[in-house]
Amino acid sequence: MANDEPRGAVHWIDHYVVGTNDMVAWADWALNATGITRRPIVGITTAARKKNVPIMCFLWWEGGSCRVGAFLQSEVYPPSKGLGKDTPRCGFYVRSDDIDLHLRRLDHHKIPHTDPIRTAAEGDEGTAIYFEDPDGNQYEFWAPVHMPEGAMEICTSEKVGRISHAVYGSRDLARTAVFFDKYCGLQPVNNPTIAEGMLVLRLRAGGRIVYKLVDRVDERVAGHGPWWDMHTALTVRENEFLPNYRRMWEGLPEEENAKEKLSESVEQQDALPARTGLHRSPVGYKWKEIYQRGDEFYDWDGHAFHFYGGIPLKEDGSLALYTPKEQEEYLRELAESLKNRART
Repeated sequence: MANDEPRGAVHWIDHYVVGTNDMVAWADWALNATGITRRPIVGITTAARKKNVPIMCFLWWEGGSCRVGAFLQSEVYPPSKGLGKDTPRCGFYVRSDDIDLHLRRLDHHKIPHTDPIRTAAEGDEGTAIYFEDPDGNQYEFWAPVHMPEGAMEICTSEKVGRISHAVYGSRDLARTAVFFDKYCGLQPVNNPTIAEGMLVLRLRAGGRIVYKLVDRVDERVAGHGPWWDMHTALTVRENEFLPNYRRMWEGLPEEENAKEKLSESVEQQDALPARTGLHRSPVGYKWKEIYQRGDEFYDWDGHAFHFYGGIPLKEDGSLALYTPKEQEEYLRELAESLKNRART
């Protein structure tokens, strides 16, 4: 670990989750677009329906340190603003030599996409291909001039690497920058090629979180209804996971109620501050129950995130390659620490 590494810094995007109106179509699309391995769809059995388990599908790269997923929504999504124009957007690393391969695959499966675009507007120089899923969620293949270590060591059978970056909308870039500096150890990239109205935050392993200045909150965010469960998981060092959350719990308010019970208007929800809240997963519900705080957090524009622990696989201690530490393990540690505190 470098001596100059900021406290609690984010190294990768471990997974990225969208909403869908057709789970089977989304899972087929994900397989065709990326070559990822098919996994079961959760929540579609009678037993699951009786327990009100959300209908979801998570797909992961071999090695388990990169995932994409989707949750079935209760309302129909709004239309997309267009390829490469709407946010949020998720990028995947690819090699520049394989661009024609990816274009042929997208064409074969009739997946809408742009031509390759050479750009440096979002902090790095490279070539992008924008494409979308059946629900209009936005993605891109990103072939950078300089490929970070670990970016392509985790890849699918169709040569699609791990998540390269995610792009969101922000109504106040300075406020967003302060939030990620304080809670995620990320500082803005200073690069003359970055487009005006853009905030680029460099992850420690080489990826990016990008914000574009917008007038209104992105429509598809988990921070307001009727949508839920779309989120991004950020990888931090194994021993930084709980300290990061404790800093958030000390510095941010907790959402008053679960999202499905919110009664505020969209305008009221968009006016909510950065905060922590309930992560609608079995671990998330248990976390809230034993600690009275949620393990999901929101930026000032309603985008949802949570942390994920990473254990280095390289001798140099970097997280270029890592084994994920599941939230269940941290929950057990947190419960044990609370028991020990109660005894004393």
